[in-house]
Amino acid sequence: MKKFPLMLIALITLHLAACKKKDKQPQTTMEKIQGKWFLQNETDNEHSSGQDNITTTAGGPNDIIDFRSDGKVYSDVFGTKDTSTYTLSGDTKIVLAGTEIFDIKTLSSNSFILYNKQIFAADDYDEVTIALKR
Repeated sequence: MKKFPLMLIALITLHLAACKKKDKQPQTTMEKIQGKWFLQNETDNEHSSGQDNITTTAGGPNDIIDFRSDGKVYSDVFGTKDTSTYTLSGDTKIVLAGTEIFDIKTLSSNSFILYNKQIFAADDYDEVTIALKR
């Protein structure tokens, strides 16, 4: 006789857990971005006269970029602290400091990769890829 109440309690608990999972809304792009990220690396390609000139700089354990809910981003990278602004342009682009537009290549709970390409001439451009992690 005691097995029935225990089984009923277990079924109710499982049902409530399943309901909570259904009610949880997926995070928006803005919600996914917000919080502290660690700089994994920054890759810069200064392509000139048909030649790639690639430089990759690894981030250190204290290189942090913190996106806040008020639209401000605080960074402490390579020993330099800075405060700026950020906004989203749809779900695929982020605008930093009002002028720098980056494509959001990857955005998950632990990976955030940004990409920017500025074209100066037919064969001269600069590409920057910033890889962040949690």
